[in-house]
Amino acid sequence: MSNSSGKGSQRRPFALMLAALLAMFVALPLAACNNNANTAGSSSAKQEAASTEATPEEKTTEEPPTEEAKPEEATGEVDIAATFPSWNADSESLHSLIDFVKATTTEGGPDYVAPEDRIATFDMDGTIICEKAPSYIDWCMLNNRVLDNPSYNEPEYTPSEEAIQMCQAIRDAINAGEKPSDEMEHNKAALITSEFAGMTPKEFHTFVKNFATSVNTVGFETMTYAESFYKPMLEVFDYLKANDFDVWMVSACEREVVRALTADLGIPADHIIGTDVVYYATNQGEEPYDKYTQEKGEEILLGNPLGQETAKTGKVIAIMKEIGKRPILAGGNSSGDHAMLNYAVSNPEHKGMSLLVIADDDVREHGDPVATAELFDKCAEQGWTSFSMAKDWATIYGEGVNAVPYPGVEGEELALAA
Repeated sequence: MSNSSGKGSQRRPFALMLAALLAMFVALPLAACNNNANTAGSSSAKQEAASTEATPEEKTTEEPPTEEAKPEEATGEVDIAATFPSWNADSESLHSLIDFVKATTTEGGPDYVAPEDRIATFDMDGTIICEKAPSYIDWCMLNNRVLDNPSYNEPEYTPSEEAIQMCQAIRDAINAGEKPSDEMEHNKAALITSEFAGMTPKEFHTFVKNFATSVNTVGFETMTYAESFYKPMLEVFDYLKANDFDVWMVSACEREVVRALTADLGIPADHIIGTDVVYYATNQGEEPYDKYTQEKGEEILLGNPLGQETAKTGKVIAIMKEIGKRPILAGGNSSGDHAMLNYAVSNPEHKGMSLLVIADDDVREHGDPVATAELFDKCAEQGWTSFSMAKDWATIYGEGVNAVPYPGVEGEELALAA
């Protein structure tokens, strides 16, 4: 009994182990099936949820950005009518200028020029203001002071008989359409300083502005000298400044005259280059600058004589002395500007452009289409761009302003009184 009961006792643990193993083998497949079913259900749920959401591409399509691109940024086009209302819209010369500005201001482009190097230099007489009324504006201003004794002749001033005779000869010649002689050029250079010497720069600027706003231009209807700026060129200035060009005036006219006349054009006084007068302190006398110490309360006055005229290569030298950079754009109208135009258009470091204003309009201006015809060939030869008053400009001074015959010849009074 004891033996048989021992054997049965040994068999029971084995049987229990075998049953447990069988149960495990059965449970594993069932668990796997359940896991697969759960995974499939989860994936199906995720797909169903995802199908209800828009993809990123669909979102972009369905919800476009609310910010609208500016037309100027999108197309790079210039509104000619708004920006250049005084120009003929189909002017090839104007479009050449616009193309140049686009090329030099487009970052990443082959002709891009950084703002600090966008130097533009322009002459004054005949380039941005009338020089045929009936002559250069400083000549007309001098004659007005000496011959017409306007009410703004301050401080107190009485011209000498010699000055009166010289100015009368100059007035008679230019009023008759004659080119001033070398002697007249010499006299004018001496008189423009001697007859204004002793004024402070502020007093002189006041005189120039009073003259410009009070006196009608000779040879034109209802237009003062202050109104005798070429409107198309003023629009060019505004366009250049809006595109971060650094605009300078470089004129053979006296620097203080140019400063006074262009003060309202947005060109700073330190951006004016011109022929200089001598300056001196009130009590300096003949003592050299480096030996005299100015005291408190002393003024700086205009003196005598004129310095070296800023014309032809003198303009280029002055640009290097005062700007220190070579311009990429230059504008002029006469042989006195050709050196400056060549200097800009042949800039070796940047794309350059030069403009020549041509007075070929004999209706709205005292231009000469025959005499100026060869200037277009000159532009083609030198690589300059011509600005034709007759062909490119819709207006010169504004509507209703036309040229009229000059008042007369020697002995006939000119209507120049204030």
